[in-house]
Amino acid sequence: MARYFFNVHDGISIPNTVGSEHPDLQSVRSEAVETIADRLRGALVNKADVSAWLMNVTDEQGVTVIVLSFTAAVQIVIRCTLLSRNRTHPRIVKTAQKIWPLLA
Repeated sequence: MARYFFNVHDGISIPNTVGSEHPDLQSVRSEAVETIADRLRGALVNKADVSAWLMNVTDEQGVTVIVLSFTAAVQIVIRCTLLSRNRTHPRIVKTAQKIWPLLA
């Protein structure tokens, strides 16, 4: 089996110096997707910037065989339906101002 190296670039480059052995490129692709999915899940929970993440997988000769790039963003949108005719009621505005920083 050939050895492949999964190098992550997420603001800083993190070269993989150990690698792992795989029988074919489909197996390499599966590991790359699973690895990035795990890292992405943790990063989004911690509100990290994942706007420019990239993983390139190289073989033992240093040749890139797979590039996995993506952009992910989470945005919370608040919509209020008011029963009052006065949509700028001071109490509603004050409540919105308190809630918004907690969600950002």
